[in-house]
Amino acid sequence: MRTSLSLRALAAASLLAALAACGLFKTNEEVQAILNKRLIGMSVGDFFDRYGPSRTRSERLDGTMEYDWISPVPYVKPGPGVEGLNDRVCKLDFTADRRGRIDSVVVRFDAPGLKSTSRCGEIFAEG
Repeated sequence: MRTSLSLRALAAASLLAALAACGLFKTNEEVQAILNKRLIGMSVGDFFDRYGPSRTRSERLDGTMEYDWISPVPYVKPGPGVEGLNDRVCKLDFTADRRGRIDSVVVRFDAPGLKSTSRCGEIFAEG
């Protein structure tokens, strides 16, 4: 019984290590820096005009706002080899101060991009 428990623990640890190596739990400081540079201080109206509307928004007691945003999915022609391309999205949570300026951004999901390992990086690195 004890042997099977330790084998399970070893298998679970191996699985977590493999998932981490695949980038499932990635944290990308470079992408976060791009987002901070591009978005901090931007008005939420400008953000929505440029990148699309948020899925949800909620007002805090202090008058600031929280937003849940997911990127639009790029169009991909149907055909062989395009499986999974519709999942290449960037999901962010961000807050805005009372003046409507973005003051914090958190990446919630960053799928591989069309040309790189970060869909968020591709979206927000563009001029």
